[in-house]
Amino acid sequence: MPETVGTGKVNIASIKYYDLIQQMCLMDNELMEACFAGHNDCVQLLVRVILNRDDITVIRSEVQKTLKGIGRSVRLDIYAVDDAGKKYNIEIQRGDKGAVPQRARFNASTIDVNSLKPGEDFTQLPEVYVIFITEHDVLGGNLPLYSIDRQIKENGKCFGDGSHIVYVNGENRDADTALGRLLHDLFTSNPDEMNYSPLAERVSYLKREEEGVIEVSGVMDKLLKEQQKTIALKLIECGELALTKIAECTGLNGQELTDQLA
Repeated sequence: MPETVGTGKVNIASIKYYDLIQQMCLMDNELMEACFAGHNDCVQLLVRVILNRDDITVIRSEVQKTLKGIGRSVRLDIYAVDDAGKKYNIEIQRGDKGAVPQRARFNASTIDVNSLKPGEDFTQLPEVYVIFITEHDVLGGNLPLYSIDRQIKENGKCFGDGSHIVYVNGENRDADTALGRLLHDLFTSNPDEMNYSPLAERVSYLKREEEGVIEVSGVMDKLLKEQQKTIALKLIECGELALTKIAECTGLNGQELTDQLA
C-alpha cells in the first residue's frame, strides 16, 4: 500500500513505479496503454493528425486487442473504428524489427479476416488503415510520413482495394507541422510541454494524480506478469529446468505455472 502523509492523503511519490512513470513517454507501452484505453478522443487525435483529416470521428477503440487469424493471432496496440465503419490499427514501435512491412501486411489481413461474417460479400470489407509510428526512420527515405496503397504498375492508378499502410517517422518533430508537433508530444515525458490538450491532460492525470499513477502502475504489473508467463512457457517448452526452479526465476507461483501447462 502507498504511504500516507500527515493529512491522511496518499504520498503519491510512494506509489509503486512512481519514479519510472515520471520518465515515461507515450512511446512506452505502459503509458501508451493507460493513456489511450477507453479514450476515443486521444485515439481520434492520432488518426486525424496522421491522416491530415478533421472529419474522422472515432466511435470505438481498444488497446492491446487480440484478433485470431487463420494461423497465428495478432495483438494490436490500438484498434479503432470510425463512424463510417473504417478500421484503424495504430502500432507504436520503439524497435525497428517490430515494424517490418510484412507485419503491416499481416495485421491488415487479420483485420480483414475478422471483418466479414459468413456469407457476406467481399465488397463489404471496410477500409483498413494500418499505421506504424516508429522511433526511427525505418523505411530510410528521410520522409516525415510514408503513405502506401496498392497500385496498378502499368498505368500508375490506385488499385482501390481499401487497404492502406502508413509509416510515421518518429525522427520528424518539426514544430512547424501538425504531425511534427504530435510526434513531439509522443516523445516527451513532460505533459506541460505537449501541444495537444487531449494528450497533455490525459498524461498529466496519469503522472500527477493518485488515481492516474495507480492506473499506470496496474498496467505495468499486468505487462510484467505477461512477460513472466512468456518466459516461463519458453522454459517449460525447453524442459531443462524443474518447475520449482522456473517459479524461482520468473516469480510465478505454482498455480500460474500450472496454468501455463494447461
